[in-house]
Amino acid sequence: MQKDLEKINGIDGGNLIYSMWEGYLQKSNTKKFVDYLIKRNFTIHKIHTSGHADIMTLKRMVEAIKPKNIVPIHTFEGDEYKEIFTGTKVVRIKDNEVVTID
Repeated sequence: MQKDLEKINGIDGGNLIYSMWEGYLQKSNTKKFVDYLIKRNFTIHKIHTSGHADIMTLKRMVEAIKPKNIVPIHTFEGDEYKEIFTGTKVVRIKDNEVVTID
């Protein structure tokens, strides 16, 4: 991921929502990545989740955060996001595709 993030202009000061078990943060590769983000002035939010969110939870999250864009990942239903999240731009990305998101 770090290689991908290094190519994005204006990403400094972003947010990382870390939702996995906090013990993984002690692994050297994960720690190195988080340290990299901290050096780029990221704010790290540790919010543990237990599995995949359902549609209602995703909708509540989008309403609360009000993102400019939604990029569906790790889902079989990514094409349906445009119908589900009608007030937010949905950006679909194929494997190995490079895109610019404003």
